[in-house]
Amino acid sequence: MCLSSPSQAPDQSQATESRCNGSCSLDKNGNRSSSTTSSSSIINGELKKRGHSTVARQTKVPERELDDNLGYKEENAVYKENAVKGNRESEQPQLFQDPEKEEEVYKPQIRWPDLGAQTFLHVGALYGVYLLFYAKFYTFLWVVVTIWVSGIGITAGAHRLWSHKSYTASWGLRVLLAFAFSIAGQRDAYTWALDHRIHHKFSETDADPHNAKRGFFFAHVGWLFLTPHPKVVAKRKVIDMSDLEADAVCMFQRKYYIPLFALCSIILPVGVPWYFWGESLWMSFWINFNMRFTWTLNVAFFVNSVAHMYGNRPYDKNIMSVEAPIVSLLAMGEGWHNYHHVFPWDYKTGEFGNYSLNVTTGFIDFCARLGLASGRKVVSPDMVKRRAAKCGDGTRFLDDEFAHKDQVWGFGDKDLPREDIAELAKMQN
Repeated sequence: MCLSSPSQAPDQSQATESRCNGSCSLDKNGNRSSSTTSSSSIINGELKKRGHSTVARQTKVPERELDDNLGYKEENAVYKENAVKGNRESEQPQLFQDPEKEEEVYKPQIRWPDLGAQTFLHVGALYGVYLLFYAKFYTFLWVVVTIWVSGIGITAGAHRLWSHKSYTASWGLRVLLAFAFSIAGQRDAYTWALDHRIHHKFSETDADPHNAKRGFFFAHVGWLFLTPHPKVVAKRKVIDMSDLEADAVCMFQRKYYIPLFALCSIILPVGVPWYFWGESLWMSFWINFNMRFTWTLNVAFFVNSVAHMYGNRPYDKNIMSVEAPIVSLLAMGEGWHNYHHVFPWDYKTGEFGNYSLNVTTGFIDFCARLGLASGRKVVSPDMVKRRAAKCGDGTRFLDDEFAHKDQVWGFGDKDLPREDIAELAKMQN
């Protein structure tokens, strides 16, 4: 994807902007190409094809050239942020690899336990919807509350904080977000953030855990019960996660995820209606576990599927992620996805929209007022306009406040620009 630096680091913005110059185009294979790619990256690509990827990694290249050769391609990725792991691999070089093994065709296999779990959740959710019509009113309110709380745990916690480091949270806020995310039950925050960083780093390649090029169903839910591509497994070993490994709250939630899941995602949501207002335990389970859990899952899935397929691409027309207002409404602000993939560090995850279509931004701003959140990273308007003008599909400027000013009704309108009048006069002559 086309990336540039956050506005808080102006000394780096120019260097990053130069990396994106010429990179907003696709080659014949659907990968991003760069007009600034140097001959060394081509040589490295050839070496990899010949099975000499380790030797290529050991070749010393100037740091500036490495920056220019990130290329935003899976096969050309440079992991400067995780040099330690790279050094460990280079200590045990493999100069020769089996060509047949390297070109082995990936054949996904069904992980039957995971498929069974998804089937149980979705079938049970339909039953929960049926029971909701017979449940007590407080049970309905409770399921709405738990959906919203767990949603904040996903969007403000696992996504914008732990995956993208788009703002800084105090210890108390991190504990609250870890608790809320445990209610959602979508794995531990560390694992969630790891796959999400891979998704952004290698979007729409074989290394993308939920690659949208493999179809709507795979991007939506299929990736959860199919064996991952070997490249996904490989990238999980090299993405830098040191910041989360230094976060005691995140690592605690990871270490004790199983009991936290049982307590926060099953016992608490199901037990409260039963204990406090006498709801049937049977009804409470199917409504407050299956139905609630499946709702939050599918809303998150919409970001991976719908928000990568159906909508405009104002900021980069060459990537699959799109602007999807309906997804943003359901996912508490996560639907401005074309913007988010271009500027993943922006804590708002979108340029436009108010709090009604970006509840998570409102929550983070509220926490900032209380002193619980700080360091909110944003993108400057000029940077956004430059990127949209260079890489976008043109729809960004339809929303500009000056876009529809000085319109004309046709030839003869007094507001017709002088240069247009002069050119029309030449054409008539």
